[in-house]
Amino acid sequence: MIDPTPITPSPGPSLPRVPSRRRRSVLLGIAILVCGAVIGSGLTVVILHRIVIHAIHNPEEFPARITKRIKGKLNLSDAEAAKVQAIIARRQKAIQDIRREVWPRIESELESTREEVAAILNAKQARSWRKRFDYLKGQWMPPPPDRPREHSKE
Repeated sequence: MIDPTPITPSPGPSLPRVPSRRRRSVLLGIAILVCGAVIGSGLTVVILHRIVIHAIHNPEEFPARITKRIKGKLNLSDAEAAKVQAIIARRQKAIQDIRREVWPRIESELESTREEVAAILNAKQARSWRKRFDYLKGQWMPPPPDRPREHSKE
């Protein structure tokens, strides 16, 4: 015969209860920490983006900026720093000359990309694509110094 008495499990070791107020304070602290990290990361990205864009659009400042950083890191004398800056400026000019030589080819490839993608889109998408493409190209691929900026072909 089956015993009709219900079987109740024996209580095992119980975990200590964390007071509700303490739990709330811990969660609030974690939320504040996460929000601070997100805000700090976002500001870092924005600031770095502006610095990079400024450097891309102002290449004439490059030799002085690099020399200043190297001078501090390598403990250069003023004479050494002047020589380093002259070398960097001379090499940067050579690189800019190379950019001027190949720029027409780069420009042609970029324009082909712009138009090939636009050709598979509807009219509204194509307008939006061209506008976005021109903006990004202007930000990340400005023409070499001494070369005029082209306006959008729309």
